[in-house]
Amino acid sequence: MKSLDMSVTKVIIFTLVAVTTIVLSAFGVANYCWERSQRTSDLESELAVTTSQLANSLALPLWNFDTKQIDKVIESTMRNRDVFGVTVTGTDGIASISGFVRDTQWQAVPTKENIQDKGLLSRSEKISIYGKQVGEVHLFMTPRFLERSLRFFTAITIVAIVSLNAFLVLIPFQLLRRKVIKPLKAIESYAQKVSSGEAAAADVPEGDFYGELNNLKHSIVGMTRSLAEARQEQVRKTAQQVLREGEETLKAFIDVMPVGVRWSDSDDVIKHVNTCFIEMFGYAAEDIPTLDEWFLRAYPDPDRREYIISRRKAVVRAALVDGTPILPLESIIACKDGSDRHVIVNTQFARNLRLDIFTDITERESLQNRLLNAQRLESLGVLAGGIAHDFNNILTGIMGNISMARMVLAIPEKADRLLDNAEKATLRATELATQLLTFAKGGAPVKKTVSIRKIVDESLSLAIRGTNVKGVVELPDSLHDIEADEGQVSQVFNNIVINAVQAMPGGGEILVQGVNIALESENRFMLPPGEYVRLSFADQGCGMPEDVRKRIFDPYFTTKSHGMGLGLASVHSIIKRHGGHIDVRSKIGEGTAFTLFLPSTGKPSSEEEISERVFQRDVPAEGAVLVMDDEEMIRELAAEILGHLGYGVTTCASGEEAVRMYRGAKEGNSPFSFVVMDLTIPGGMGGRECAAEILAFDPSARLIASSGYSNDPVMAGFRDYGFRGAIVKPYSLVEMSRVVHSVVTEQV
Repeated sequence: MKSLDMSVTKVIIFTLVAVTTIVLSAFGVANYCWERSQRTSDLESELAVTTSQLANSLALPLWNFDTKQIDKVIESTMRNRDVFGVTVTGTDGIASISGFVRDTQWQAVPTKENIQDKGLLSRSEKISIYGKQVGEVHLFMTPRFLERSLRFFTAITIVAIVSLNAFLVLIPFQLLRRKVIKPLKAIESYAQKVSSGEAAAADVPEGDFYGELNNLKHSIVGMTRSLAEARQEQVRKTAQQVLREGEETLKAFIDVMPVGVRWSDSDDVIKHVNTCFIEMFGYAAEDIPTLDEWFLRAYPDPDRREYIISRRKAVVRAALVDGTPILPLESIIACKDGSDRHVIVNTQFARNLRLDIFTDITERESLQNRLLNAQRLESLGVLAGGIAHDFNNILTGIMGNISMARMVLAIPEKADRLLDNAEKATLRATELATQLLTFAKGGAPVKKTVSIRKIVDESLSLAIRGTNVKGVVELPDSLHDIEADEGQVSQVFNNIVINAVQAMPGGGEILVQGVNIALESENRFMLPPGEYVRLSFADQGCGMPEDVRKRIFDPYFTTKSHGMGLGLASVHSIIKRHGGHIDVRSKIGEGTAFTLFLPSTGKPSSEEEISERVFQRDVPAEGAVLVMDDEEMIRELAAEILGHLGYGVTTCASGEEAVRMYRGAKEGNSPFSFVVMDLTIPGGMGGRECAAEILAFDPSARLIASSGYSNDPVMAGFRDYGFRGAIVKPYSLVEMSRVVHSVVTEQV
């Protein structure tokens, strides 16, 4: 049952009413009982007197057997309204002589029957005369009229009690209301205002307070102040508890997510990393307490780190200022164990919190790499015939001219012309080998600034060798360079051109066109805004139906009996890796056109002009140099070329020997001006490891990397490994001179 919520006023009124009512009621009940007892006693006394008088009055008539007189005496007695009935019997008390009783109309009527006692007062008296009993009289009186008078008495008593009760309650209540209730209400109002915040705890309740109430007021004020302070502290603790519980709930939710999640605040303090993040990268929250520490560990290369941080600040600023959405970012993260993870980073902001979600695509990229490798094997099979034909022609020219030159050594002019033809054939072989290495290169993109025109020319000439297809290139001189992996972009162009050649078995023309284009945000290609190069390859082949066109980028989908269906799937994958887009349009009988969008540097290439100007500057060659290569023929050639340029040359065959010789020259105060070192030494220390050891004790060392693998990652980013320059084998006097010149004139 719900308890009653009663105010002090109600309690006081209820108490006064209850007490006075109980007291007065008890008095009324006692008075009623006394009054009833008195009136009942009076009625019993009256019954005794009346019975005695009636017995005396009936003695003589009964002695004389005068029944009429007996009836008159009885009727006279019946005039008393309290008398219900009278009977006169013989001496045996049984035989009825005369009697009267009240009927329903309360009239006295004769009766010969005995009167039944039904709540009546009765009394019997013997009738005697001259000392002899002559009969017995029985008198019955009713308390009916006694009850009526008692009910009236009760009503009067109740009215008196109620009136007296009201009087006794009103006077004390008025006094209590003024002296007790009103001060208590003031204290109550004060407490409510303080509780709701309408009044300060320093205020005091207004009104007159006396005695204990004054003490109560001061106690309440003091207690309220203490409670207010305690409440403020409790509110603060509750808020902190709610915040902690909210953070714990968020952490628990983050921990079960199947992707890596990092949660940081507006001060770039990392609050939490989930289990998947730790398993993915190996870093716990204590390893990377701030985002600065994270960038330092995740991007160990300073240049790459600076680029990532500046880019992050730009997109975060745009997101916070104008609500620009932060696009997903692909990145390669250095893990704690030294391995790399290829991930997609999605960043979201909520109030002052930043949530970075890392999706690991390392395995997916590995699968795509295997797909690309499989496709390269297929493409190399297609190209093998034409390449073999070209190499045979080149080797024929080299061997024939050298053999003829030996026969005419006595005639310098003729021998010089034959050797010049052999050198030209060698350069053609070098060009073809470079194209093959570029095409065969795999793995993640190793980007550098490259010329679109150069890759298009190489890919087109490689793919259409030995065919009756003509290539037409329409690329403006103002066409921008791109930041790309030259080998993978070359593979894209080769695959597209090979498909075009196969679509024109009877011959035809491949038209390659390019133009610079700027894409706005929210473009139809879903690419980030910025500068792009749009490149199109259009053939005059048989075309393809719509259902085939929709599936040409699906792995292992092919319409050729000899194909594996990997070529265009690889094209699509590489373009996406480079942040670009590829589209295809085709019509049966009219041909197919592929359109590519690749992010550009925003400016055309001027590398050749710069190289030419640098080469023409006159800087004298002097000092000692060291050449390290496992091939004796290469060592001798390099020594001849560098000696011709004016340097003193020392050669060695391994990295260990190069380190020892360099250290000895350095300690002997005759250091080498620069070192040319081969990157690959079978069974020994290669150029990369050798460079690391030399730079450890001479950070200012000038090192030049040399390799027959032109697309080695070290060759593409040689400065990242401590080299000052790089030269690809085979090289000529002019090429070596240009590289050496750029190294020795470089300002450090």
